[in-house]
Amino acid sequence: MSKGFDIDRIGGLRAMRSLEEVVVRAGDAAMQHFRQGVTPEKKPDRSPVTAADREVEHAIRDHVLAEYPQAEFFGEETGRHGDNPGLRFIVDPIDGTRAFIRGLPTWSVLVGIEADGVPVAGIAYMPAAGDLFAAVQGNGATHNGAPVRVSKVTPLADATVTHGCLQQFTEGGVGDALVRLANACDSARGFPDFDGYRQVLLGRSDAMVDPGVKPYDICAPAVLIREAGGRFTSLQGEETIYGGSAIASNGAIHDELVAALSGTPYQ
Repeated sequence: MSKGFDIDRIGGLRAMRSLEEVVVRAGDAAMQHFRQGVTPEKKPDRSPVTAADREVEHAIRDHVLAEYPQAEFFGEETGRHGDNPGLRFIVDPIDGTRAFIRGLPTWSVLVGIEADGVPVAGIAYMPAAGDLFAAVQGNGATHNGAPVRVSKVTPLADATVTHGCLQQFTEGGVGDALVRLANACDSARGFPDFDGYRQVLLGRSDAMVDPGVKPYDICAPAVLIREAGGRFTSLQGEETIYGGSAIASNGAIHDELVAALSGTPYQ
């Protein structure tokens, strides 16, 4: 387990629970849009956005800015508010908007907290699936209130690995890495967005490979995976959420997986 974060910096466990409640309320409100169907818009980068994305982010942003006026807020839809690298809330209001639009229950609400450049707390709520994950650095990770741990499977040849959308590999110029992954592990399966990390947290998968991500996609997962006993790095093995890619694993196969994806011999 990693070195602990002083949770009193955000008001203690009660404040963390309050933030979880805000996330759950916002996610449950988004369920109304999910059930009724939505008409998406296209952002300049051609990715979709819906009214639910904006409503969820506004609800979380209003809470954060009211409770932590000195903190920085960084959301996918509304950008940055404030400037405080010492305490930053990083939010993806609906991770998996394409799934949300198509009626797939794998979308989530993600809230990560970064302190002095290190992810220290994470909340991931999947309303349609009924899953709530939470973690604070040094305190372990929970799934619906119960402790959760990653698998112990090793070596990579015996492992099941989840991965993001195929376009992430091709558009990122790492299509060959997907082929190497398929040849190196027992089973490679597509579970995009947070759903892939969920499978690792629940021990159903032993690693998640995400070649095209933003900080708001992975701040919360980084804390959750690490606090569940796993490792979280970029594809190059760097412990950062700003590398544009991510590997989350049970730890036991991590170095072997990094080597396999890069095409270098594993020592």
